[in-house]
Amino acid sequence: MLLQITYYDKATQTETEEEDTIEKILKAITTLCTKVDSMDNEIQKLKSKASQQHDYKNAELRRAEDGKKPKLKGDNEKLLKTHNVC
Repeated sequence: MLLQITYYDKATQTETEEEDTIEKILKAITTLCTKVDSMDNEIQKLKSKASQQHDYKNAELRRAEDGKKPKLKGDNEKLLKTHNVC
């Protein structure tokens, strides 16, 4: 009878340890999933900010009058070197 009780106690102890291990694993997985979701949200925010900054940075800023200036005849819009600089 004593042998049966010892065996039963060991089996119960092993099951309890396995349940604790499984519970710890599930908690770790849940924590990781939560952190991944949080990181995904943060990445989306950063992408949105970067996109907005890019749009503002590359926006063409000019006055309406600048576009109406007539182009000079024969102007190739290149500056010519007029003298040597030492």
